[in-house]
Amino acid sequence: MPDTYLPHHDPDVETLVRPRYLAGPGDRASVDTAFEPLRGWRVVALGPYLTEVMATSPCHRVRVGYRPDQPQAWQVAAAPDPFAGPAWRGGFSRATPPEIVKAFLGQLADSLHYDEVDDSTGTFVSLEGTLADANESLAEAGWPTTRSDGHWLTRSGDGAVEYDVAPLVDPPVELAADVQRGFTWRISPSDPDVGWSAAFSSCTPLHLIAAVNGAVADSSPVVRATDDLPQRVVARALAEQAEVDRRAAEARTALPTAAELLADGNGLDAAVAVSPLYLAGPGTVARAVASLTGEAGWRSVAIRSGRLWESDCQTVRVAHLPERTRDAWQITALADPLGMPTWRATFSYKTPAEVIGEVTRLVAETSSNGMAGTEYTSPFQLDQRGWTSLTAGVWTVFSAPDPKVKLQHNSAEFGRYEELEGQAPPSWTLTAGIDDRFCAWSADFTSGAPSYLVTAAALATVDPVPVIRARRSLPETHLPFLQVVSPGTGRADAARSGTAPAPRAALPNPAGPLRTAIVDRGRRR
Repeated sequence: MPDTYLPHHDPDVETLVRPRYLAGPGDRASVDTAFEPLRGWRVVALGPYLTEVMATSPCHRVRVGYRPDQPQAWQVAAAPDPFAGPAWRGGFSRATPPEIVKAFLGQLADSLHYDEVDDSTGTFVSLEGTLADANESLAEAGWPTTRSDGHWLTRSGDGAVEYDVAPLVDPPVELAADVQRGFTWRISPSDPDVGWSAAFSSCTPLHLIAAVNGAVADSSPVVRATDDLPQRVVARALAEQAEVDRRAAEARTALPTAAELLADGNGLDAAVAVSPLYLAGPGTVARAVASLTGEAGWRSVAIRSGRLWESDCQTVRVAHLPERTRDAWQITALADPLGMPTWRATFSYKTPAEVIGEVTRLVAETSSNGMAGTEYTSPFQLDQRGWTSLTAGVWTVFSAPDPKVKLQHNSAEFGRYEELEGQAPPSWTLTAGIDDRFCAWSADFTSGAPSYLVTAAALATVDPVPVIRARRSLPETHLPFLQVVSPGTGRADAARSGTAPAPRAALPNPAGPLRTAIVDRGRRR
């Protein structure tokens, strides 16, 4: 019998659901999402209606199947070589949230890739590690664990999750019985709409089990259409969102309203100092290219859709295309004046000029001096600046001390031109949010982009110094979240005058990307 949904809520509207282990499987497109980490694998459709999917790794040692008619719809088997029997097996039921399946498959694909890059073997069948390491994310979430008769039993605080680790049994006996009992998860079995299970054999590598536990305990919400969820889950999601909105409303009462901000002072053209920088709006074009106009050799020409700046060596181009949204600013580096692009960075139209200006400053300096091999800061060193990181599969998300600013890294291997032509996701994406749901602007960097440019953009975004803006230029949707302060010094004065900060030490030539890109493409372990 179908659920009766809350009368004031449209069942077709998407909502944020947490905990994610109660979010259910989502729609059919979610199956494709779960397969995303398996790029480069051979994928075929099977069955009389082509509803079954089988993915085989390039080395033919791992197979992943999706069989929606089976109790264990997701099935995985791994063998030490293509002709041997499985070393371990396991899978998930059909109702498993795809985000959890994706985290597991991402870690599995990473293990195979690591073996290939590191010229090692067996990471995907390794038994190294401890059970405590595999269960660390559950312990950090405060889930209690009890031990009895050799079993480890962990339960979530709401009692919806039971995770059982059984004693190690003889692998041939277990695999011959075709029943995986080494590691089992049972989630809300009393509610079939969100209940699911997962099971893996005893010899499943513990770092893969850790990936499942990390995804199950992940507190970040996932998006679902409310008609895919039972009433109690919808009610819980709406209650949590109402609490988030209430706290945000309370926080905004201390900030000036849009009317107060625009009415106080000398009119809409008056300058004000505002923070945070990442919500201050785009600012002036002159501030974004101050280093280019002040650097000898750069030429500026008007083009049909905006304006173009080109370096003296003609291998770096900066374009401002004001009629575009996603890529209103573009920086492109070429191997030589007549060659193909080697990397590209794009910025959406609300990106603050100070962020773009910091990137163009480094581009101008490095393209003019041509020095290579100088020390630079990698985005993987942002933890030294108070940032935190979380890795799931090929994705690593770096969160600034202000959690509304995030830097996302995709370590999957794509052809350079796939990224440049938009056929593959960019290697780096920097985003700044108005709140947890709405993005104010974003910046993308392809894999060949020097990583110090990515770091510079990230650090400029969270610079706490206020910036100067004309009142009329402030984005209306950002006004309730802006803090108006008295004009000061530092970056605020630089923004007012349009001058660039003092030059820093020389850095590697940005037109030669491969020398710096190799450092970040391998997965950090």
